[in-house]
Amino acid sequence: MSGRPVIDSLEFAREGRHIAGEVAVVNLGRLHDQLADTAGTLQFDLAGGIDPRGRPQLRLAVRGSLQLRCQRCLGALPEPLAVVSNLLLGDEEQAAADAEEGEPDWIVASRTLDVWSLVEDEVLLALPLAPRHDEGVCEAAVAGARQEETSPFAALASLRRPRN
Repeated sequence: MSGRPVIDSLEFAREGRHIAGEVAVVNLGRLHDQLADTAGTLQFDLAGGIDPRGRPQLRLAVRGSLQLRCQRCLGALPEPLAVVSNLLLGDEEQAAADAEEGEPDWIVASRTLDVWSLVEDEVLLALPLAPRHDEGVCEAAVAGARQEETSPFAALASLRRPRN
């Protein structure tokens, strides 16, 4: 696909259409603040359909890998992605009235739904709030442990002389 795919979400769902492709991470600008590197691509698979209760829905699967920014050391942290979302389509009133515990999420139906923006929304929701390396792997934790061994206050303590 050369450009950003745009669909009529209700028509797409009612006709049971399917679209698959990939998007370069660099094209997902709202993700950039979370990332150490914008290289790579994400693969997506979007299928329309009707749920058992007769409501139009979209099923989105996104897979790939991102280089998140560790919140301890600010270094690169590889994060594999495997996101699957079932999204019911309707207007804002339907979403509020039919929202139940355990139900799929609702999105507002649109005649011009940008598929890449939908992919980006679901990826943002799937990311950890404060990504960080495991203990002992993170550069900040290792540097902090080294700093404790050679504390600057230890040098000051050696300069201190008892008063007479």
